[in-house]
Amino acid sequence: MEIILIILSGILYVIPFIMPNLYFISWFAFIPFLYAVHGKNKKHTFYKGWLLGFIIMIGVGYPLYFPIKSFTNFPNFLVTILIIIIFVILSLIYGGWAKLYETIKTKDNFNPLLFSFSWFVLEIVRHIILNFFPLGYLGYSQANFNHIIQIADIGGVFLVSFLIVLVNALIFKFIVSKNIRYIIIPIIIFGLVISYGYFQINNYDDIQQSIKVGVIQTNIIQSEKWLTANIEKHNELFINENSKFKEVDLVITPESALTFDINKDVEYREEILNKIDQIDKYYQIGILATKDKGNEFYNSSYLINPDGKIEGRYDKNKLVLFGEKIIFSNLIEKITGYKIHTLIAGDEIKIFNSPFANWKTVICSEILYPEFVARNISETDFIINQSNEAWFNNSKALKNHMFASLVFRAVENRRSIVKVGNLTYSGVVYPSGKRIKISGDNTLIINSKIIRNNSLYNRIVKIFINIS
Repeated sequence: MEIILIILSGILYVIPFIMPNLYFISWFAFIPFLYAVHGKNKKHTFYKGWLLGFIIMIGVGYPLYFPIKSFTNFPNFLVTILIIIIFVILSLIYGGWAKLYETIKTKDNFNPLLFSFSWFVLEIVRHIILNFFPLGYLGYSQANFNHIIQIADIGGVFLVSFLIVLVNALIFKFIVSKNIRYIIIPIIIFGLVISYGYFQINNYDDIQQSIKVGVIQTNIIQSEKWLTANIEKHNELFINENSKFKEVDLVITPESALTFDINKDVEYREEILNKIDQIDKYYQIGILATKDKGNEFYNSSYLINPDGKIEGRYDKNKLVLFGEKIIFSNLIEKITGYKIHTLIAGDEIKIFNSPFANWKTVICSEILYPEFVARNISETDFIINQSNEAWFNNSKALKNHMFASLVFRAVENRRSIVKVGNLTYSGVVYPSGKRIKISGDNTLIINSKIIRNNSLYNRIVKIFINIS
């Protein structure tokens, strides 16, 4: 029975990541788990925590199967086994959390504040130790509950996680104690947090200054994307005179939109630059490209000015482990005979400058790292997130998770974030958390609000960045 309760909690935890409008489920998802551990044999606490973590990891992380398969070309069964082994190991941290919580409890009586604080610490420690897997933090389940998530500008996604677990714990305490104060307390907390949310939403809805951005959203499947025969087709798709974009300041493509090496393929490069010169717009283009005379590829974003000149390049800093970056790739190739494609990480943050605004670019999964997005934020007016999620096999769970992270980064930093993607959601999230979201083959003109107001969260993160 205890196993069933733990599995139920894991399922309830994961559901809002797949169906975001069911965010309210999170507010009681922990109750079955608490029944499974409260007053039970302490010898099994570690395994119960591990099982909960394993369900969570599998539920939010299964889409990683597809990029691992794509980059390694391993057989299906081998990728499946690899995924299971990875999540079995990663889930150990949840077992350690459960055991540690059980150890530091001073009494048999359940303490809601201690339990929720232990979860808060777990997520932060997990983010530090397992930084390569930034999925599944509980706060992301509330991306559609805009009034609640406004407190992210104080403590980020982890503060929202703390709040959810605290409410779960107080409800459980009421069930076991029948003391009415454990219902009154969460009602008061909800009232305070939502009041703060109303105030902040109204405050950041008043921003007037903005720029016009042209967004090119596509639905190109991964198997067609990299065919050599489609290079010219993609060039024409992304770099063209679009009547909708006459009044925009900047046109943005998805991640790796152009599928030739702009560094070495001179003919295609000159063709693209000449077209942009004729269109007379700023373009930001996603491309996989080498550097200088090297043969190693970077996941890059290029800013090209209206004169058809390359003004800047940003190389993705934080690559997806087991996807874009495979550790010990040479050794694996020698043992298995499989040729593994791995990219090289960039080593600096690039702020793109123009006459109308300055902005920071984060590529695809980099949006999942709160501390990375917050770096150099005081120098920026807004943020761009270019993404290609075709390699996740059109996973709805992954697309929802990625957009939820976009919402949190916008609120945490109080910056508009424009997302441009392939086989995912594109759009904009404003500093208030309000958003415009599209999918399918669309072009969209977005008024991206401009602001340089550093939140309390920014100041806190900056302190830790400077310390590290």
